[in-house]
Amino acid sequence: MVEIGTLTLFREKSVVHQFAELDEESARDVPVLTLRSNRITIPVKTKMSTIMAIVRGQNIPGTMRMAAVVVEEIRRDPNILQDASEFDWDAQWRRKVSKFDIDYNPENWASLHIGGDQIFSSREENAAIAQVEALAAGEDVSDSIVSEAAGNILGALEDLAVEHDSQTAFVFTPFPQYLRAAILERRDRKTGSYAVSAYHPAPNRPVRLSHFIGFCADMTEALTHKSFLDRVQELIASNAIGNAGITPALVQATRQRRRDLIQQIENFEGANKIVYRPERPNIA
Repeated sequence: MVEIGTLTLFREKSVVHQFAELDEESARDVPVLTLRSNRITIPVKTKMSTIMAIVRGQNIPGTMRMAAVVVEEIRRDPNILQDASEFDWDAQWRRKVSKFDIDYNPENWASLHIGGDQIFSSREENAAIAQVEALAAGEDVSDSIVSEAAGNILGALEDLAVEHDSQTAFVFTPFPQYLRAAILERRDRKTGSYAVSAYHPAPNRPVRLSHFIGFCADMTEALTHKSFLDRVQELIASNAIGNAGITPALVQATRQRRRDLIQQIENFEGANKIVYRPERPNIA
């Protein structure tokens, strides 16, 4: 029997610079490596130890959906942690990628790392992320880890400088009576926060953590699409939509995707006791 602890999603960006001397009085700052992704830490507590699974991804909803896959498969068979590479993670990831993402976000990707080993990546080139996770081995990523990873990838360069930024975006906490997600939003150049909880109908009928994470992913994506459609309306009102490079097909696809997400969200809310603090975000 295993227990999954608190999951945390971080927005992370690492920029590695190389300082090359131009002359005696000046130097040039050259970015040689940039890593930008979302990172979810999943602590899995066994009788013997705590195994850390890490999910990386291009966007927050996709990263959460891949984390939901990992959580669900661990729930089904905890032994998967010992032989995770034998599982068809690619098939599970593809099931989570919407047609909207296939059509309008082809750069969407996700990867899974357990104990520092890369188990799966949906993109061919993930060497830099894999190197960072191999050095972090499930722990927090630091400037020194990014610097060492960059040195391993680029060669032993002495004039490397690292800027690593990590910001908490989501925290998923399981409690005996309910599951809770605390969310920090950055939208429309504003920062806000809210929390949502899903209460278990009965001790022997808990809400699945994987389903709850998927629900939060739907909420997050729906809010992103709402923000985009609000911006489209502002551009139309200011007669600037023609210069924005936004096609009618994209707008229509976004509207349809948001409608589908709202339906999924309302289905989950109808099937479970959901409580928002301070209030439910406006996704309509």
